[in-house]
Amino acid sequence: MFSLIYRSVAKEGFLETDIYKMLSDARDFNAEHHITGCLLYHDRKFLQLLEGEKSLIIRLFNTIESDNRHHKIAVLKTEDRLERIFDRWSMAFYDYGNLQLSAQHKLRQIDQFFEASRAFEKSSKLTGNYFGEVREMLLDSAL
Repeated sequence: MFSLIYRSVAKEGFLETDIYKMLSDARDFNAEHHITGCLLYHDRKFLQLLEGEKSLIIRLFNTIESDNRHHKIAVLKTEDRLERIFDRWSMAFYDYGNLQLSAQHKLRQIDQFFEASRAFEKSSKLTGNYFGEVREMLLDSAL
């Protein structure tokens, strides 16, 4: 099992409807290729964790990297793992959009989201990095 975390920024003009179309396509592809993960979108920023067979994840990431709907793409962490973090979801997704919520409220929501995924039970450096990035992304725009 191979996991990869990356972040990127949506280009201007990327609409909410574009996100849901992209998500629908990703879920179909991921289910067919036994890829799981979690995608978060907030304030034009994407953060995604992908997990699956290494060659498929690398091929998928190369496709993601060449997608002109976003830029400033950066790989944050890769890790070989024994088990999946998001084993029940072909692509979990949470969209904060541009909600003007307090930082505390955002963190409570995301904690509930991840608790439902049971991802906290599969602790590793990878999960620590991912959840740290989630918090940074949410708090950055709340300050």
